[in-house]
Amino acid sequence: MRLSLHTDLSLRLLLYLAAMQAGTWTTTPAVARAFGVSLNHLQKVARGLTGAGYIEARQGRAGGVRLARPPAEVRLGAVVADLEGLGCLVDCARGPCPLAGRCLLKTALDAAEQSFVRELDRFTLADVLAGPTGAALREMIGGEADGAAEPGP
Repeated sequence: MRLSLHTDLSLRLLLYLAAMQAGTWTTTPAVARAFGVSLNHLQKVARGLTGAGYIEARQGRAGGVRLARPPAEVRLGAVVADLEGLGCLVDCARGPCPLAGRCLLKTALDAAEQSFVRELDRFTLADVLAGPTGAALREMIGGEADGAAEPGP
């Protein structure tokens, strides 16, 4: 399974926010710089994660983004399922496929996808941050200039 760029950036943003001191605000430009990614893409990701309730965002001079839930409550499988959708690896109606309704391929792929999400659900943001990923992120965050002072999310 291949994750979309949107999901990849979403997971990176969530990890970055989870590595920050609880309740601290940062900006999407600061996160985009830290990861070397497109600010426009990251702002779209932030809007989606805000709408899904994973992050909070506020506008204005003191604005920015922060995690809306404790890192231990954010399961990776749930995030991926929310962003990618389930049962989408194969669309039997696209084409349309003459085997639709008589083929077990979709059933097998859906089961594999569900297993993938279940495996990811074994991990929370806190679990990922407990290892070298967390140390690397905290080093990145510490190296950033005061991102909270920058305008806008």
